[in-house]
Amino acid sequence: MHELLIGWVRYIVPAIEIAGVAIVLWGLLEGIIRLLYQAWRVAVRSPVGRSLGQIRHAIGEKVVLGLEFFIAGDVIQTVVVPSWESLGILAGIVAIRTAIVYFLDLEMRGRVRA
Repeated sequence: MHELLIGWVRYIVPAIEIAGVAIVLWGLLEGIIRLLYQAWRVAVRSPVGRSLGQIRHAIGEKVVLGLEFFIAGDVIQTVVVPSWESLGILAGIVAIRTAIVYFLDLEMRGRVRA
C-alpha cells in the first residue's frame, strides 16, 4: 500500500503545485486587467470603479490561496515519503510561507476598508 502511495505522490504533488501556480497567475492576470481598466477609466475621465486597495486585495487573496496549495503539496510529499532532510526542508518552507501569508493578510486588512 505504501508503494502505491509513493507512486501516486509523484503525480499528485506536481498537480497540486500546478494548481497553486495557476491560482497565483489568475490573481496576477485579474490584477493587471483591473488595473488597465481603471487606468482607461481615468484616461476617459469616467468615475473610477475600484480603488487600488481593492485590486491589491483581490491579487493578495489569490497569492495566499496559491501559497496554501504549495504548502499542501509539500506536506503530502513529506508525509508519504518522510526523511529528516525532507522534514527539515518542509519546516523551513512552511515557516517562510506562513510568514508571507501572515504579512500579506495584515497588509490586505490594513489597506482595504469594507
